[in-house]
Amino acid sequence: MEQGFRTIKTVGSDDIHIRDPFVFTYEKEQRYYLFGTTFADGAGDKDPIFEVYVSEDLESWTGPYVAFQPPKGFWGVRHYWAPEVFEVDGQFYMFASFKGGIGENRGTGILIADHPAGPYRPHSNGPVTIAGSECLDGTYYQDRNGQRWIIFCHEWTELYNGRIEALRLTADLKQSFGEPVVILNASEREWIRLFGDPRIEKQGFLTDAPFLYEARNNELLLLWSSYSVSNYGDSGFGGYTVAIARSANGSIEGPWTHDPELFMDRNAGHSSLFRDIQGNLRICTHYPDTPHGQERPLFLSVEEIATGLALKK
Repeated sequence: MEQGFRTIKTVGSDDIHIRDPFVFTYEKEQRYYLFGTTFADGAGDKDPIFEVYVSEDLESWTGPYVAFQPPKGFWGVRHYWAPEVFEVDGQFYMFASFKGGIGENRGTGILIADHPAGPYRPHSNGPVTIAGSECLDGTYYQDRNGQRWIIFCHEWTELYNGRIEALRLTADLKQSFGEPVVILNASEREWIRLFGDPRIEKQGFLTDAPFLYEARNNELLLLWSSYSVSNYGDSGFGGYTVAIARSANGSIEGPWTHDPELFMDRNAGHSSLFRDIQGNLRICTHYPDTPHGQERPLFLSVEEIATGLALKK
């Protein structure tokens, strides 16, 4: 692992300020690697980077090490957001969001490394999401027919009605092809709250953080985040939340239905699932979402039940 300019320390989870956390369990080393949004826009004379922490117990973490240091001329210049790491064909691929230069769109690009901690290097030729569109939070999925996909958010800042869409990827994960598959339109959900940013004088329905999970009953479950209205259901908090959509036939192309109950509604979100070293299912999320600056990684136990997923009591 590569050390950057930041001091390497061993700390607890509560001492790590991170958004969009993602845990990669590396069984070969019996270790966990924690990625997320940390040094997203650089500071002073330091460029933005992706960082990684390492742990053997999900409690004590050593880092941050540098997972990706952009090379000169790299297309992504700011907003280094939401890295996710997947092992494919013996290599490690990071799907991560970047904002291009002036007049260029935001998108998810793919990086590659020989070890889950990096160092990662550019793999795709720029973003593999929709050219010329504002997209982010891409995640990876290989379907039962072997087709590789990127599932991502098409931003509310461009569409007003944010979407989650999917594109097919070439086998080498260098580019996407074909027409996008629309998985969901955010405004159609009864629990969702209109989101706004006064700095850009826009409102819309936000979509964040798609993540896919194949259930034992062959359903394909999609976790995603947005902001909920207050007092939705029995205990609605009205903050950042996690919802579940499902494809009963297990296909990315659906049809998709949507659970009326929110999976998490506690000012926490941008979640992904992972198995710990013992094989137990966990959810990785940041909590709280607001106020900004207080976000920390949170790991909760999850169980698969007949109707899908549930947090363990």
